[in-house]
Amino acid sequence: MKTWITYPVAVIFGIAASLLLHDWQPYATFLDAVVPVALQLGIFMLYPIVFTLYTAAAASLRRYKDTFIVFSSAIFWGLFTTIVLSFLGMALAMVSPIPFTQIPGGQTTSLSFFDFSSLPNLFVSENAFTQFTRSATSLLPIMVIAFLFGMAMRPNREVLRPAYVIVNSFAEAMLRLARIMTVFGAVFVLLISAQWSREFPIATVLSHHLFFAVSILVVAVVALIVVLPLLFGIFTRFRGGNPYSMLLGSLGALLSSGFSGNLLFGTTAIFALSQKNCGVRKRVGGIATPLLTIIGRGGSALIATFIVVMILRSSGAELSVQSMATIALFSALFSLASSFSLGIEVPFIMVLVLQGMQADNALLFSSGILILLPLLQLTSLSVDTMVAVYGSVFGSRIVSPDDRVSVEDMM
Repeated sequence: MKTWITYPVAVIFGIAASLLLHDWQPYATFLDAVVPVALQLGIFMLYPIVFTLYTAAAASLRRYKDTFIVFSSAIFWGLFTTIVLSFLGMALAMVSPIPFTQIPGGQTTSLSFFDFSSLPNLFVSENAFTQFTRSATSLLPIMVIAFLFGMAMRPNREVLRPAYVIVNSFAEAMLRLARIMTVFGAVFVLLISAQWSREFPIATVLSHHLFFAVSILVVAVVALIVVLPLLFGIFTRFRGGNPYSMLLGSLGALLSSGFSGNLLFGTTAIFALSQKNCGVRKRVGGIATPLLTIIGRGGSALIATFIVVMILRSSGAELSVQSMATIALFSALFSLASSFSLGIEVPFIMVLVLQGMQADNALLFSSGILILLPLLQLTSLSVDTMVAVYGSVFGSRIVSPDDRVSVEDMM
């Protein structure tokens, strides 16, 4: 079956199961035991896929002399969409008819952010292969090592061609593995969405924070349905294919990232679906997709900007357009570091922005906002996923403008 059918069905069944069996202890025990294993397995399988594809892509780009084009297009797309989406969050907060009348309550809780002082330890180790186990918060160390391997494997000499052929063959095997993981990933998403439904207090949100939740959903839908497809169409001169068929074809990756609360969990599906459903070249997707998981955090910046502006408005603060633009710019900036704080990207950005604005009273939101963290991660990571997909397609269309995939041929 097609992934755009199996994944939504899996989510529906997962949420329905939790609504029906929420108070049944054996069911809760089963999910508590199985879901962490599914998440860890999905992320564990990503590391060899990224290492192999990135190595093969780097070597192939050097062979075809496309290195600058692919890297520059991915970096440009990631940074530009982050800024645009951040300002979109500001604009939607400005036109919102009803400010937040209250912030979800909760006890004071400190958020555990990434310790950037330990960042060098991710790159320096007595055994290089331990990077696969020590890089749990980012793909960056693996990307650096793989890029160096790929640079050395450029087949510009006869003696290097066997190594290039072997790593290219391994890359094809990794893409096949990614497709297999994506097909069976619907079962993982069923379990994860069931756990998500158990942890997210739907009744409380509907009764007390309905406007808050609906506003966040509307912001994400506007970004997914209007802004990102429009930007993709503009940059490809409306010749890169139907962006909505790409959105449909990437629905499995979107739901994987959103309900797991971890973009890395959905990255395996991004590799498979962007290549199979969107016509992304292997040497482009192998570079652009991992790179955009770090610099393409426009969805997190979007949600963080929207919430910060709305909270400051509801607190009675006088916000000029310049002040809100400053919030949007700093949200975009801090989103580049948010990938090191997996699972709390949006609170990470919001706390840093509010500290920079010296809004000490508004910082009290950080404990109360945790009640809605599953919804914030669902919406922000869904947008981040499509930023990565469209960015990979954009780079691939520059390298090969005529690649297309019909709806009938999609996974």
